Amino acid sequence: MRHGDTTNPTLMPNTALPTFFIIGAAKAGTTSLYYYLDQHPEIQMSAIKEPNFFSGPENGIPYPAKRISRLDDYERLFDPAFDVRGEASPGYTNYPRRQGVPERIAELVPDAKFIYLVRDPIARTISHYQHLVSIGEEQRSLQEALGELTDPCLPLVCHSRYASQLELYLKRFPEDRILVVDQADLLTDRQATLRCIFRFLSVAQGFASARFDHELFRSQERRVYPSTYGRLVERVIAPSMRWIPQGTRRSLRRSVERILWPALPEPALDDGLRAKLEALYAGEVERLRALTGQAFATWSI
Repeated sequence: MRHGDTTNPTLMPNTALPTFFIIGAAKAGTTSLYYYLDQHPEIQMSAIKEPNFFSGPENGIPYPAKRISRLDDYERLFDPAFDVRGEASPGYTNYPRRQGVPERIAELVPDAKFIYLVRDPIARTISHYQHLVSIGEEQRSLQEALGELTDPCLPLVCHSRYASQLELYLKRFPEDRILVVDQADLLTDRQATLRCIFRFLSVAQGFASARFDHELFRSQERRVYPSTYGRLVERVIAPSMRWIPQGTRRSLRRSVERILWPALPEPALDDGLRAKLEALYAGEVERLRALTGQAFATWSI
């Protein structure tokens, strides 16, 4: 697979390992970044976007259906003809639901580089909730889904604990091998942000593509899908439309979805719940700013 075609991926015939990882955060633009990096002629992205190979034992938490668990299958996702190879598994920053990820990566890919996309933690939490609602995995209100915010494994929360996730990687890898990127910068100043990422990956910084104008899976495009829709897209719709250019496929799919299904409503976030989330994330954001030296000026905390 090359440059943006993520439907029906085919395993690479040769074997290799990634040289870098997009480790999250979930609902912070990792799919878009995976797509942008796959346009660069010096970069090869894995044939499956989220292999989750290093996620480790289940610990009672089910894996995604497409998780790659065998090393030989994982290696075949990457093309050794490229010096720079990457994958994007947001589950790698999902502690404490998934534990030991940095240690497993350090054992197998000790020279790895990491890109960690982050966004306003409250906005990320809401976006994650909307995603779960849209795919039929959450029927409760946002207030009910968050509960008393005391469960350390609550996925809506632990993915937003950026400093805690980053500190685990800093225990295993040098600081200069981890690049933290604010999603806001990728949205508002994409070309400059991508140049920074290209420089970090030691590939040509001046590369540009018209496809960099694409933004994948925007929140306002989420619909209330039937529970079987994802399987229908994967098994029937996507294979039958492979001959159509990807940009056209995406536009057609979104147009049909707008007709068939209602837009996902914005969840209610009252002042009391917002105050609880601000208190929960305040220390994390303070530590993240100290760790990175970045202001994250557009964030609500």
